[in-house]
Amino acid sequence: MRGTWALSALLLAAACGTGTDGKPVAPPTTPEPAPAPEPPPEPRVCTDERQRALNYSGNTTILPREWDGTPFRVDLFDHFPEAAGVDYPADQLDVVRDLADRIEEQIGYPIIEAGSVIPVPQNPPEGWNAPTRYAPPGCQQWREPGRIHGIHLTDLPDGHAGGGALLASASCGVVSYYVGRGLPPPGRSREWARSAIRHELFHLFGFKHRDDEFPAHVGITMSPELLNGDRTGADVGFMYATFEDVDALRCVFPEGG
Repeated sequence: MRGTWALSALLLAAACGTGTDGKPVAPPTTPEPAPAPEPPPEPRVCTDERQRALNYSGNTTILPREWDGTPFRVDLFDHFPEAAGVDYPADQLDVVRDLADRIEEQIGYPIIEAGSVIPVPQNPPEGWNAPTRYAPPGCQQWREPGRIHGIHLTDLPDGHAGGGALLASASCGVVSYYVGRGLPPPGRSREWARSAIRHELFHLFGFKHRDDEFPAHVGITMSPELLNGDRTGADVGFMYATFEDVDALRCVFPEGG
């Protein structure tokens, strides 16, 4: 009976707004409902995005010209130095795979796919992976249509710090790396360098850094997040594609080719 009386007292006190000691009891609160997620922006009406992408890189951007509705396969040549670590190429392909999934999820069809680590082509032209800012010499001889290749340079081009993907040759569908002195130290700098492959792939798609980098009819301008990384959100320092970046790809690479 004593337990029943105590429970009744508690219930009565709660109903009256006071505790068993006579002090006021706060009324029960209902949790605030979680805010509804914001709907994605409306897709753009395509205008001249494809032509601007074609005009990039001196009117030699190759991927939009080869587009037939089949995703471009991204492979890395198996010649990365020990300083990069044995898992580095596979990790870069994971970043590519993440970007490929992101693109397909938004626009409904794939544009790229992660490939594998493949052997260096036999008898490549001399200087094929020399430190140049331009297209690797003779790349048309060893690059297969519909493919994107990642190559490691023999040294750093002028003005680059290295540590990851650092150059894109839009006329050849090639991304150049230099990690010959090892990866950046752990932290934001390493994650920033790890994500640079996304930035370089968008150069191959026909994207430029800034509006004023080339005339308006040349190239599509990257978002600040894809250019330098998000400095405010959860992905601090990471370079990633926004909705607008991916939406422009839909216009450059229309479904079905």
